[in-house]
Amino acid sequence: YIWFFSNIFSSNKYFWRFFGNSENASNVQKEKEKKIIMSSNLSAIFYLISGVLFILALRGLSSPETSRQGNFFGILGMIIAVTVTFLSIGNFSSGFIYVLIFLLIGGLVGAFIAYKIPMTAMPELVAGFHSLVGLAAVFVAISAFLNPEAFNLGSSGDINLGSLIEMSIGAAVGAITFSGSIIAFLKLQGIMSGAPIMFKGQ
Repeated sequence: YIWFFSNIFSSNKYFWRFFGNSENASNVQKEKEKKIIMSSNLSAIFYLISGVLFILALRGLSSPETSRQGNFFGILGMIIAVTVTFLSIGNFSSGFIYVLIFLLIGGLVGAFIAYKIPMTAMPELVAGFHSLVGLAAVFVAISAFLNPEAFNLGSSGDINLGSLIEMSIGAAVGAITFSGSIIAFLKLQGIMSGAPIMFKGQ
């Protein structure tokens, strides 16, 4: 997600270079490639490590005895993911400033809520925040489908099959995560009945 916002906000200069002078169009991709600091293979390895750390974080947070360790894994995984994202893009211009602003705003809001929320309401807080993760995954998948050029996935109407499958899985998992987290939040708050929701033919 950080890569998405950074790439969108920093792409204006490439658009205007292309629009203002067609002779520079062929140099845009070369200029982007020169700015990339980390290779895609190395980035994939670090992203895999951060993903494993996120899984370990969820596992640790499932028990009070291992919650601190889970928090540490989650923080470490996010630091790796954010760092690798910027190194992979290699763009530290205006896009970096926008991402820092959003990180600061989100961090302050999260810290304020975490400080004010009572421990008895922590399950509801986790469910509410987790729903935003699923919603963000859906938005990223939709954005990648509508504007594949920004994600280097091809062009509109000509997206790689593997990327289409990845987008579909991401949107489906994100939607399930969002709806499931919302239902969990409503049940924990007592707004919805705690009885299992059954569908006809289930």
